[in-house]
Amino acid sequence: MPGTTSLQDILAAFKTVLDSASLGVTVYEEQPYGGAKERSVVLTPVAGHTARPALGLRITSTMRALEEHCRLQIDCYYDDQAKCRSLTDQVSQALFDHADEFAQTYDIHDLRRVLGPIPGPGEAHVRQSRILMDWEFYSYRAVA
Repeated sequence: MPGTTSLQDILAAFKTVLDSASLGVTVYEEQPYGGAKERSVVLTPVAGHTARPALGLRITSTMRALEEHCRLQIDCYYDDQAKCRSLTDQVSQALFDHADEFAQTYDIHDLRRVLGPIPGPGEAHVRQSRILMDWEFYSYRAVA
């Protein structure tokens, strides 16, 4: 288990878990230039310190860390509304099923959905459904 978790590590952890869920779509760690594929999941960090950080919860002889609260938006895209809803359910279930793995392997704790799923705004002249969800959790960030 890593001692501290950077934003890039967090995104990689979510991508690893979702890739292992065999969703049948591409999972992106960030919105690609030019847009996501019609059938995909996009991870977007939308907030850092959403609560006052606590110094001292993780102190060893060589490390001090802040408890960092984060919010991650997950957008599900599909070219069919019913299948987009199904994809959203699969994503949620995969995250719920791996809550222990997030904590034990990736140092990501108290994972919970706090928004959605709700339909996102569509783009004009594009036949694509979008459903978004926000997830909150906390991890630790090393301080000097």
